[in-house]
Amino acid sequence: MKKYLQSKVFKMALSATIAITISNYIGLQFGVTSGVIAILTIQDTKKEALLIGGRRIITSTIAILLSFVLYMLLGNNPVVFGLFLLIFIPLTKVLKMEEGMVVGAVLSTHLLTSANINASWIINEAKLTVIGIGVAMFFNFYTASLEDEFEKNKKRIEDCYRALLSDMAVTLVTHAIPVYEQKLLLEVENLVKKSKDIARAINNNKLFKKNDYYVNYIDMRILQLDAMKKMNRHFSRFYMTYEQTKILSEFTNNVAMNLYEDNDCIELIDKLNLLRKDYANMELPKNRNEFENRALLFQFLNDLEDFLVIKRDFKKSVNINNKNTNTNADDK
Repeated sequence: MKKYLQSKVFKMALSATIAITISNYIGLQFGVTSGVIAILTIQDTKKEALLIGGRRIITSTIAILLSFVLYMLLGNNPVVFGLFLLIFIPLTKVLKMEEGMVVGAVLSTHLLTSANINASWIINEAKLTVIGIGVAMFFNFYTASLEDEFEKNKKRIEDCYRALLSDMAVTLVTHAIPVYEQKLLLEVENLVKKSKDIARAINNNKLFKKNDYYVNYIDMRILQLDAMKKMNRHFSRFYMTYEQTKILSEFTNNVAMNLYEDNDCIELIDKLNLLRKDYANMELPKNRNEFENRALLFQFLNDLEDFLVIKRDFKKSVNINNKNTNTNADDK
């Protein structure tokens, strides 16, 4: 029930009803227009609402004043209305405020159908605009908290990554790819895309305090997913197992077991560098097939390193941002 009350549809319906009721109560002409304005002003996030609301106030003011001048000078008839549109529509495009085009045109038609145009019409149209946008803004600032949903998705993404890496560790030795792997990849891809939208919405709901953590976190996971896809593609060409394969399998499983948000991966990267040195000291391939397979192992190792470096860099940037935030707070 709470989720429905916070939905965009419910906000549109209620804001339109309230805006029309207020307009009719104070005796405004064309009170239903304030309901239409309220509907068009309801947005998904607070920042979008402020931006759209501000632009709509500007374009509505332009439309009202331009209509008043044209109709007073040339008369209110369809030809003059066409002239209004020829001026108003390009102007909204130049100002990059096309979202106010429809509302402005509707407000102009009120003066077009009036038998007696005077200054009171400007006041009437201004009140319709303010009421419609004002009521919508009230509901726009009542938004659902998306942080809990993001945290739930984040946990599932990490579980999926952990499972995929664990399966890779097994596949390195057995050469058998799990039948559910593609399904799991598709699930996590969709979840990452959905979480990206949620992260942007969370950021756009912060009016006075910018927080890029959610967007940066999901961007990091997107890069890691690309790295895992590269790692996964190597398995179509693996068909031999060596001592190096078993060692890499154990290390990959170690990465999976240590995949969690706070891990900066520095220790894992150090272990990977030691593993690479051990590889350099091992016996050289005996034939072409072994050489090709060990080359694939080396590529897999490089992609796994990319996976870890992506997380290390993300964690480093988070620590720097936190340090700067704390420093700024101390300065104040």
